[in-house]
Amino acid sequence: MKAELLHSLAFTPAIGPPPPITTQDATGMSHQERRARAAEVRRYLAGHYFDSERDRGIRQRLTALIEGNAQSLTGTKDVAIVTGDNVLGKSTMLYQVAFDAHRRLVAPHTDPHARPVNTARSVTGRRVERLEVDHVPVLFLSLAAGTTVAKFNAQIVQALGYPPGVEKRVRYLDLLERHGVRLLIVDDLHLLKTSLKLGREALDHLKAVVTAVGELGATVILAGANLHTHPVMDDPQVTGRAYEVPVAPYTGTTKADRLAFRQFLRECATHAQPYLPAGQPEHIWNQLPHLWLERSAGYHRDLLQLLRDATTAAIEDGTWAITEKHLTGVTLAARAERRNADAARPRATVPGSAPSVTADPRSGASA
Repeated sequence: MKAELLHSLAFTPAIGPPPPITTQDATGMSHQERRARAAEVRRYLAGHYFDSERDRGIRQRLTALIEGNAQSLTGTKDVAIVTGDNVLGKSTMLYQVAFDAHRRLVAPHTDPHARPVNTARSVTGRRVERLEVDHVPVLFLSLAAGTTVAKFNAQIVQALGYPPGVEKRVRYLDLLERHGVRLLIVDDLHLLKTSLKLGREALDHLKAVVTAVGELGATVILAGANLHTHPVMDDPQVTGRAYEVPVAPYTGTTKADRLAFRQFLRECATHAQPYLPAGQPEHIWNQLPHLWLERSAGYHRDLLQLLRDATTAAIEDGTWAITEKHLTGVTLAARAERRNADAARPRATVPGSAPSVTADPRSGASA
C-alpha cells in the first residue's frame, strides 16, 4: 500500500450509520423504499470494521511489541508472525494495527489530504543537506506471487512514493531511515515460494531486512496463510526472536468456544439490530447460533457476509428480522459453499462402530 494512501485512510472517518428504522417507519415503507434503505445499510455494514475480543487481544499484544521494541537497546528486535487460514480477518485486523500506529506516530498531523513531513539529514560526499521528506512511520507491504529480492526492494521504494527504478540507485535501508519508518508489516508471506532458488534468496533477504530494520528501532510484523508450515518457521534466525500469533476460526467445540462465538456475534449484531425493528434485541445472536456457525464454519469473512446479506434481505422483504430463511438463502463464496456441501454429505461408517457424538452448538454442554 502506498504510504500516501495509508495516511489518508488512517485519518478518513468511517462511514457513519444510517438512521435507525422504527416499527412505524417500517410499516409505511413501499418496496422501493425498503430497497433504498437496504442499500444504505449494506453500504454501512460493508464499510464497517467489526471489532472483537479476539482482535482487541491481538492488537494489544502487537502494540506492546511495537512499544517494547522502540524502547529496547539498539540491535535486532522481536518479530511477530501472524498466521492462520485464509479469510479469517488477519489482514483487516493488521490494517487497524497499521492505522493506529500511524496516527500515534504522526500526531499532530491529522489532515488526510496533507502528507506529514519530516526533516532528514542527507550526506553526499562532504556535502550535508537537510531535506524535507514525507514522514512515513508505517509501511504495509502485500507480497505478490513470485516475489524476488529486486521486487521486494521495488515494493519498498514504490510504497514510499518513489518512481520505479529508484531501488537500483538507492539503498532501501537509507530510505527507511530517511522517512522514519518504525513499523514494517509484510503480509501474504505465504506467496513467497521458497521451493525456487529466487524464493529462497528473497526469504534470506527478508531476514536481513528484519535485522537491519530492527537496528533503526523499528518492528517487523510478518503475516500470511498457514505460516506454521512455511520455511520461515523452520529458520532459527527468525524463530529465535519471533512470537507466533495464531488466528483461528470460531468453533462450537467447547463451552468456552461457544461463548466466544456468541460474544462476537453479539458485538456484530449491535450494528445491524437498529435496522431490524421486528426482531428482539438479542434475536441475531441468541436465536439460531448453530446455523450461523454451521453456514460460516466460524470464518470471519463468511460470518460478516451472512450478517450483511441476511440483514439487507430482511429489510427488502419486509420481514424486519433475520430468520432461518434469510441465513440459508445467502450465497457464500465458492470455497465456503464447497465446504458446506462437503459437510452435508453423509459419511460412511465402519460396520459395528458407534456413531460419533459431538456437542450441539445450541446447547451449553461441553464436547
